[in-house]
Amino acid sequence: MNDIASVVAPTSAASALRVIAVMNQKGGVGKTTTAVNLGAAMARLGRRVLMIDLDPQAHMTLHMGIDPTQLETSVYHVLTDDDVPVSDAVRIIHDGLAVLPSEVNLAGVETELAPKMVTGLAQRVLRAKLAPYLRGPQAPEVIVIDCPPSLGLLTINALTLAREVIVPMQAHFLALQGLGKLLETVALVRQAFNPDLTVSGVVLCMHESQTLLAGEVVADLTQFLEQGRQQDVPWRRAQLLAPPIRRNIKLAECPSFGKTIFDYAPACAGAQDYQQLAQSVLAMPQDAAS
Repeated sequence: MNDIASVVAPTSAASALRVIAVMNQKGGVGKTTTAVNLGAAMARLGRRVLMIDLDPQAHMTLHMGIDPTQLETSVYHVLTDDDVPVSDAVRIIHDGLAVLPSEVNLAGVETELAPKMVTGLAQRVLRAKLAPYLRGPQAPEVIVIDCPPSLGLLTINALTLAREVIVPMQAHFLALQGLGKLLETVALVRQAFNPDLTVSGVVLCMHESQTLLAGEVVADLTQFLEQGRQQDVPWRRAQLLAPPIRRNIKLAECPSFGKTIFDYAPACAGAQDYQQLAQSVLAMPQDAAS
């Protein structure tokens, strides 16, 4: 078992730690929007949620109303300074929801961690630094990681920590083509660093179900996932997660106000979709993709 999963002794099945990496190497597919609003929706459902921004662009950080240029400590310091604990960098948004913010300096973390690459410590530094926090009084029940839109060391750190991966994508053919490369990376990390890593599913973002193209891509995606059922791959039990996230202008607007969709427009279609998505994800058995 992944050692992180056993750090917090759950009080019930519902409170067992979930560590979810939200990843796609293609930008503009709704990755950060999904990470932020999925985490916020889970907090609304009563879970203690920690969101981790591993993207040097700091979009999750900005989305939560935090100015990355004003941070004294961030995930960058946690990863590069042995003396900076996670608790020094975590920012509490409200009861039940916290974020480990990012900043632009995170772009240079691969160079700074390069000496630890050979031993494998560089790929596990996030997991190692987070372990004490998960034994503390602010220990979360759910961790949602916003991965960078690349397949480098930061993403490997996220996948080494995570128990499951959720892939946001649009119903476009090019997005479907990129899914194979992304899943290859998940398989490599599972083999090298994290044998418990699985893919829970794909969530369709900015979805327009009435178009012919969307229908064709959904059919191809469903066929691809079904083919994986017969293989020993991390996505063997991955699902096309429901509901898809409908195209909604409010979801595009709320980051500029530093708010989640639930604080910005709680009655809109985007809020309804992410709330239902959170319910679906939390209802999944934790070994659903194993």
